[in-house]
Order: sequence, then C-alpha cells, then structure tokens
Amino acid sequence: MELLTDGTENNPLLGFCLAVISRHSENWPPSEDVLAEEFVGWFGARTFLTKNAMRELCLLKGITLSFTPLPSGLHGFNCSFQDQKEIVISEHEMVPFAHVHTLFHEFREMLEHLFADLGHATLTPKQSLEAKAEEFAMIARMATVTRELPGYVEIVSNINKDWPRYFGYAFLVVCFVAYMFSCVSLPQFEDVISEARRQRYVRM
Repeated sequence: MELLTDGTENNPLLGFCLAVISRHSENWPPSEDVLAEEFVGWFGARTFLTKNAMRELCLLKGITLSFTPLPSGLHGFNCSFQDQKEIVISEHEMVPFAHVHTLFHEFREMLEHLFADLGHATLTPKQSLEAKAEEFAMIARMATVTRELPGYVEIVSNINKDWPRYFGYAFLVVCFVAYMFSCVSLPQFEDVISEARRQRYVRM
C-alpha cells in the first residue's frame, strides 16, 4: 500500500502505471488496445492538437515537451532523470499528425520503462519496444478519434434540414475513414518521404 501512495502526486505517469497495474493485474499484460484506451482517457488526448496544446497536456502530466531540429530519421526521443521527464520531438512534421503519433510513441516507451521498474513489464526480452510503441501510437490515435466521433455525430444530428444533415453524415464518414487510414499508414508515408528525400540528396 505504501508503494501506491509514495511519490505519485509528483509523478503522474507513475500514478497512471500503478492504476493500470491495479486494474489489470489479474490479466497481465494488458493488450495494446486496452493500454491505449487507458492512456487516451488519462492523458486527455485530442485528434487535433497544436504544439502548444501538446505541451500543455504534457506539462499537466509532469513531462516537459519540446520541439527541435533532429537528425534525419529521428522523429523523437525521451529521457528521464529522477522525477524529471522530457520528450523531444522533431520540429519538422513530415506528414500530418506525425507529431501526435511520435508523442504517443515516446509515451509508450516511457510507460514500458516504468512498468518494468515496477516489476510488471508488458514485453518479453524478445519483443521490440520500438515496434510495440509504433503499434501503440497507431491504436491510441484510433482510440482518440473513436472517442470524439459521437460528439460530432450529435452536432450533425441537430441540423434541421435533411440534405445538409445527410451531407454532414457523409462528410463525417469520409473524414473518419481517411483519419483511420492515416493512423495505419503514417509510418509508411514517412518512410517513403524519407527515401525520396535521400534519393534526391544522392542525385544532387
């Protein structure tokens, strides 16, 4: 019981990990879907986040977020020292929503380190944390838009005229499908763009 209350007020991420362990200890480890759903609710994630909004959300969770130029191929990294935690993301967003994807990726890595420190690692030594963090980022983005969709549907349902309302529903469906596709394909898009830029550099 002492562990559950010691220092978590100054370390929200630790408190989150302890809460997840408490809720899912009988079926450990939780799937990435479950972990992503827990995280999105706790973090207060939104589909569309500006850099300032991302910084503010991270600050509320005791984490410093900064954007800075990084070497090609490095989208971001995280570091921790005692209670100080920081996430650094490449200033240049190669494709839309890449910053949010990278933020979730870095959070997943930080979560795994904390779970391991608490004796509840979610991965085996043979599993890749990098690959798992990519999967988590994709699922977390999907969970975010799924949580927000009912609110948009309610807004459209309040439109009085039939044709504008039907158009609104159709627009929501198109946007939802497009966003879901971007969640799955974002890493591939980044790889294609990076390779194209590398080829261009080689030719020059």
